[in-house]
Amino acid sequence: MNRGGNLEITVLNQISQAVLREKNVSRLLRLVLEILHREMGLLRGTVTLRRGDELFIEASHGLSDAEIRRGRYRLGEGITGHVAETGEPCLVPDISKDKRFLSRTGKHQLDSNPVAFLCVPVIQDERVIATLGIDRKVVPGVELDEDLKLLEIIGNLMADAVAV
Repeated sequence: MNRGGNLEITVLNQISQAVLREKNVSRLLRLVLEILHREMGLLRGTVTLRRGDELFIEASHGLSDAEIRRGRYRLGEGITGHVAETGEPCLVPDISKDKRFLSRTGKHQLDSNPVAFLCVPVIQDERVIATLGIDRKVVPGVELDEDLKLLEIIGNLMADAVAV
């Protein structure tokens, strides 16, 4: 995949346009995940919304309805819950080698190649209101650190819309 800034600019341009145009939050979140799938090749992605001490999948790409229903986390639980609790992004280069990765949806058992998980908080008024997490195959040319920075920017772009 072509890096060097072109991918990042393309993704940010498409997402910023979506944020401006799409007023339905659920559709906006699904659109953001679709852009990440199309432009970055994500395998699966979720946006979890925080309600009290729990996180629920509000939008996803690559998950069935049953898998979405299983994707519930408490603050501090697993990587998604940890990101929501701390407000710090997390990068797991290979989910098969990290015990914190719960695979609550059950989807990850199907992967044979190394898969990375990147999760960032969506923050408004210094409070985590959601998380954005993606699964990505680890292949030559993929710069996971750069992808994590890009996801942080996307989370920032989504914050006001998600807060609604």
